[in-house]
Parts: sequence; C-alpha cells; structure tokens
Amino acid sequence: MSDILNAVQLKFAHGLLDTSQIDQAIHLFKGDRDVNRERFALYRGNVYGIWEQTCASAYPVLRQLVGAAFFADLTRGYGHVYPSQSGDLNEFGANLADYIASLDLCEPFPYLPEVARLEWLVHRAYYLAHTLPATIAQLAEVAPEHFGLLKFDFQSCCALIQSDWAIGDIWQRHQSDFPAMPSQLQELKRTEYCLVWRQAGDWMVHVASITASQHAALSAARAGTVLGEMLDMALKTDPQFDLQSALADWFQKQLIISISTEHT
Repeated sequence: MSDILNAVQLKFAHGLLDTSQIDQAIHLFKGDRDVNRERFALYRGNVYGIWEQTCASAYPVLRQLVGAAFFADLTRGYGHVYPSQSGDLNEFGANLADYIASLDLCEPFPYLPEVARLEWLVHRAYYLAHTLPATIAQLAEVAPEHFGLLKFDFQSCCALIQSDWAIGDIWQRHQSDFPAMPSQLQELKRTEYCLVWRQAGDWMVHVASITASQHAALSAARAGTVLGEMLDMALKTDPQFDLQSALADWFQKQLIISISTEHT
C-alpha cells in the first residue's frame, strides 16, 4: 500500500512542478480533465507564491537589489533545484546563496551571493535561542593566573562572516526606505568582516562591520581557543589589538553565555 501511495504522490508532485508531466497526474483525479488542469495551475501558483513569500521574509535586501519580478523568478527556479526538506518553511531558503552563485545571469553581480549569505545569518539569528548571558562581573572573579586559560561559550544567535565584498555596507544602506548604492561595482570590492547578533528582549537582529583582528579574535574564541592563544592570533593580525575593549564589547553585546578555564 505504501508503494502505491508513494507512486501516486510522486506523480502528483511531478505534475505540479513540471508542466511536461502534468498528463501523468491528471488521470489520477475524477472529473473533467480541463477543470482539473486549471486546478493544478492554481495549486502551482500557490506553491510558487509560498516560495516567494518565504524567501522574501528571509532576504528583503536581496529582493530590493534584484527587483520584485526577478526575485519571484529567482525563487521559482530555486524551489525546483532545492525543494523543501523540512516542515519548517523558515529553513526553505538555506541554499539560496549557492543557487544564485550558480546562475550565469547573476555573474555580473558577484556580491549578490555574499549578500544572501549575510541575510541568511540574520534570518537564523532571529529564530535561534538567546540564552541568559554571562556578565563582566563573572569575568572579574577569575583569578589572574587563570586568565590566559579562559574559554568562552557564545550565543547560538551570534555569527561571523567574511566577504570580499562590502556586504555589511550594502545591508546597512538597505535598512532605510531609500538606500543609496554606489554606482560603480569596484566601490563595493573590498574585504569586509561582519558580526551578526541579537540581544535579550530585542527581536531586532544587529549587523556590524568589525576589523580583521576582531574577526580573528572572535573566530578563535568561538572555536574554543583559550584566551591567551586567541590574543596571540589577534595580535598577529593587528599589533594594536585591544583585548580589554574587545572583551567589554562582547559582554556589552551579550555574546558570551558562559566562562570556564581549560583545566576545569
């Protein structure tokens, strides 16, 4: 029975998403074939509409960049190549950046996949849990001789991204109703490091451009590197790296949820 049901469902899905296979699905239904064909078309339109609306909620900046019409076509093509693998539609757009990168039409705009990757991190940060953060007072309780062995655990809604394009700048410009974009592509061609995070009681996701040394330090700390080694890595990137300011910033942004030492 399950094999028969699977076969019926596959015919229905193929007929719904591939108009060349609709005849194989139409015969599954009673009634007038032309009426059923129209119903299929309506159903198909609803599916495409859901794909577009779901991606639009996750990628508002990308939609502004490419325009509503192209974005609708983009999500339609994406849904065919990357069908939903979850009952949670919030996960549907996870591979949109990879899809854009594969399109010849988007090749003249190489920053688009990078913007999409940043927007996906923003989208995820909105839904991921925010845990009670650690405090600077807890850090002050650590004995000085253990300071270099400190390790931090970070919020799940905290993320980092590095890009060859000014994606943080692009994202920030599109937080207003009238974004001002550079007229030349080369104006956007620069390495940028971004931090994505959300704070307690604040459902607004924040994006900030950070320095290469801050990115190196945060990347190392989030990977479980002890503070002494993390500092060495940051100083190699920038000999002027200020550890005290960096730690104060991390705690102020509520990025850290626990403090421990390697020997505990």
